[in-house]
Amino acid sequence: MTAKSSNAFLLPLLLVLAASVFRYAKLKGLVTIDFLENFSPWMALAFTGTLVFPKRVSFLLIPLLLVIIGISATGIKDVMHWEAVTVYGCFGLVAWLAARYRGQLGLVSSLLGVVGCSLAFFIITNTVSWMTDPVYAKSFAGWLQALTTGTPGLPPTTWFLRQSLISDLVFSCLLLAAYNTEASIRRQQAIPLLRPVVA
Repeated sequence: MTAKSSNAFLLPLLLVLAASVFRYAKLKGLVTIDFLENFSPWMALAFTGTLVFPKRVSFLLIPLLLVIIGISATGIKDVMHWEAVTVYGCFGLVAWLAARYRGQLGLVSSLLGVVGCSLAFFIITNTVSWMTDPVYAKSFAGWLQALTTGTPGLPPTTWFLRQSLISDLVFSCLLLAAYNTEASIRRQQAIPLLRPVVA
């Protein structure tokens, strides 16, 4: 990797580093910032990051980094339960999906893709929570509770969804802007607003 090409990944790498430090501190109980709850770059890094990183950067990088941070902060027993495995599995699936579409999506479809991944992540993880958490009745009403009001005493799950969607879009826009800025500086092809679908 040349000095020029390494500059292209400075913002994404700084974002990964900052997110890793913050996640570690949060898991260790060293930091609690209520309004930043569920505001993280991980879905954006898994989907949009995989879209903009070169093929030599494995799509498994972000999910593996999350597992390593979780194990180092809380131990292996806290990352080896259904909810955690589901979260890591979703990030892995999202990164794999993005790797399949690398170089084929425009800005709009990239942002729509991260929104779709966020919604799927929300439904899948809250369904697993409904299935495994005894606080939820194992009925359609209990499942709806898991998707809307959530656990009594905590903010509604729709609040967490809102936080996720906002953070996923903000961090995806940052990644896409950094990529296109670097492409413009180096006079390379930027990601267009829309990209024609190849049949």
